[in-house]
Order: sequence, then C-alpha cells, then structure tokens
Amino acid sequence: MIKIALNTLPLKSGHKDRGIGFYTSNLLENLKNDPQVKIQEFTNLSEIKDADVVHYPWFDFFFHTLPINKKFKTIVTIHDVIPLLFPEHYPTGLKGKYNFILQKLALRGCKQIITDSSVSKIDISKYLNSNDKKISVIHLAANENFKMQSDTKLIHAKRKYNLPNRFILYVGDANWVKNLPFLIEGFNRLSKLSDFSDVKLVLINGVFLKNLEHIDHPELKDLKKVNELIKKYDLTGKILKPGDLDLDELISFYNLATVYVQPSLYEGFGLPILEAFRCGTPVLSSNRGSLVEVGGNAALYFDPAKTDQFTSLLIDIISDKSLQNKISKLGLKRAAKFSWDKVADETKKIYSKVINE
Repeated sequence: MIKIALNTLPLKSGHKDRGIGFYTSNLLENLKNDPQVKIQEFTNLSEIKDADVVHYPWFDFFFHTLPINKKFKTIVTIHDVIPLLFPEHYPTGLKGKYNFILQKLALRGCKQIITDSSVSKIDISKYLNSNDKKISVIHLAANENFKMQSDTKLIHAKRKYNLPNRFILYVGDANWVKNLPFLIEGFNRLSKLSDFSDVKLVLINGVFLKNLEHIDHPELKDLKKVNELIKKYDLTGKILKPGDLDLDELISFYNLATVYVQPSLYEGFGLPILEAFRCGTPVLSSNRGSLVEVGGNAALYFDPAKTDQFTSLLIDIISDKSLQNKISKLGLKRAAKFSWDKVADETKKIYSKVINE
C-alpha cells in the first residue's frame, strides 16, 4: 500500500474551475479508485499524519506555496512556465520576485517534477534550472463525459441557444497567450465572404460576459481588445457568448460545432483539443507550444501570427465535408490514446520510483 498525501488546496481556491483544479480533481478521483493507494487530502502540512510521498499538484511562481524544509519526500506538478516565457505580459512586482526565489529554493528539494508535455519539460529545465532526470512527462486526458451525443440532446441545445448550422467554437480563457484578437481578425475576414456570411463564432467562458468598463487589470487587457474589435468590425450579431455552461451543454456545443479553433501563442498542454477530439469535432490549431504534441496528425495547424493562412484553413475546413469527416475520425482515434486511468497509473509509477530511491 502506497500512502500519498495530496494537496487539494486548488479545489478550494480560484483554481477550482480552471485547469489546475481539473487536474487535481481527476487525479484524486482516479487514485482513490486504486486499492494499492491510500490517499490523504491536505491543505496544510501539519495535517499529514503519515505519508510515503507528498504531492503538490501545482506550482505557483509568484506565491510561496511549496515548503523549503520537507518532512516527507515531495513531488510537484508544474503544468507550464508561461509567466517565465513571456514576463512582459505577466508582471510580478517585488513581492512576486521574492516569492519566486523562495519557490526555486523549495523546488530543489523535490524528488520529482511531473509535467504535462515534452515542451514543458524543456522549458522547466531551462527556466527553473531543473535536472532533466527529475522531470517526468505525463500527458493529461479529457474527461470521459466528452463524447459524441445523441441527436435528442443536440437538438435541445441547438434550440435553447439558437445555434446556427455552421459555427466556429472556442472554449477557454481570454488572457494574452490565448491570442483571441487574432481569432477575431481571422473570423472577420471569413464573415466578409458571401459563402460564409451565415457562419458564427461561439466563445465559451464566463469571462466573456464581464463588464470591463471600470475594470483595469493586465490579464483583461486582451479581452478589452477583443471587445473593441468586435465593435469595430460590427460582429456583435455574429459572435455568441453563452457564458459558463454545465458539462452536458458544453459537450453539446463541441458536438454541434463545425470546427474547434485553438489560436494560442503557447500552451503547456491544450486540453480543449482533446475534448473536441472525443466529440468528433474537427480541430484547427496553432502550431505553438505543446499543441502539435497533443494533436498529432489529427488536427490542421496554422502559424498564430499569419491571419491569411488561418482564414484560408478555416475556409477549407468549413466548406469541405469530406475533410471534416477525415479529421473527425483522426481525432477520435487520437483521443483514445489519452485517459485518466493512464495518468493515474503513470503518476503512481513516479510515486513508487521516489519511494524506492
């Protein structure tokens, strides 16, 4: 029996409904189902009675979350190092810089680092001066609820949200790295073409419903730019913002979408790509960060700095049913390579390795 103490603070903070919360809850659920693992959840080290390994499922660069002095063998998951790659877009302040020094010190005492992709492994090694041998890549997986739905469910969602027959889907945040002004520029070019005037763009996340008039926050700068472009190009009637959806409805949107687009300038993994794959949705993705690593041969890729190339691929995929079917089948096949059982099993192997060292 392996005794694991897992820090579940992300499930009680702002991370709960974001990628880190998703990772923590799915890992926890799958490890709990393993009879060879005994899990203790904790938010404070003093709560741990006995453990072979302590696992922090996230790493904050600018808040001191990882203890420097460790009573137990410790593993940490670092999903990506985006704030270190693009520091001009993620200002830290003096306190943040001081905490970063403490976090790097604390990282030295960790027995293993888990990350989501080979791209992130290279970045962690470079930007956090970590030994390659201490970094293990474990690819994430989409929730198993993401799948092709029945026509009854799809008709219900289509009627409720008045969805058109053809639409482009984006699911996610609206910060700088997501490159949404680029998406709006490309969509604007597409919508000006008579053959595509019926196509709409759907942006899913509660952040798109925010009233930004009196909010001045660096992370919302690009969302403001998105809103300005929508107004400038008179696209309000062509862009739908349903806000946060429950899981079943989100899956319906994926199923109904003509194409899912991931325009990011960088991703440490890119989970929505796998969610789209599992729903049989064709994917058009940026070729940056780990996105090609995740999507493999099952997506079409574009350079997220080339609007012409992006628009041209949108035209190809939206107008060609046989291309949609081909990519859809490749996506379903690709998605089958990723599962949370696999994530939990590979994580357990890391635990055993650290315990036996």
